[in-house]
Amino acid sequence: MNRGFAIFLIVLVGGGLFGWREYERRQIEKFRQDRIELKVTREREKNEQIEQLRELDKVEKTKFKVQVRHDSRPETNTYPMILDATGSFDPDQGDRIRYNWKQVSGNQIRLRPNSNSGIVSFEGTPGEYTFELTVSDNYGASTTISKTVKIEAEPNQSPIVDLEIRQGTGTN
Repeated sequence: MNRGFAIFLIVLVGGGLFGWREYERRQIEKFRQDRIELKVTREREKNEQIEQLRELDKVEKTKFKVQVRHDSRPETNTYPMILDATGSFDPDQGDRIRYNWKQVSGNQIRLRPNSNSGIVSFEGTPGEYTFELTVSDNYGASTTISKTVKIEAEPNQSPIVDLEIRQGTGTN
């Protein structure tokens, strides 16, 4: 074998090994970087989910919750509700205010006496009801708020069985 060719072969193989090592180093570094990015992404997603749960918790806490009272009559499953906005006022003295109630969601109900009254009432079955109230003055300025009422079903527990077994013929 030619000595020059042998040196060339050694340099070629050595260069290939060096190139392979460099390739391997870059791949390992890329793998580490990908793991870091994945970890950061998972942490960000986890934080976003936590924030969403906190927001849902805030919304849930703003709901007015009641429960149909247990009255031993399954056919009665409504709850009477009163929505009272008569504490509303206009800071400009002398301005008259008007009320406008609007049901936004939930089983359809009838507001009594009417949707332009400061106090309204309704009989609701279990479910969530969201209402918008717009209070406006005689100049056309208005404020609108939303409130949700959650009526929970009548509580009912299962009967408790007390079974006794004993010897006998049933005539004792």
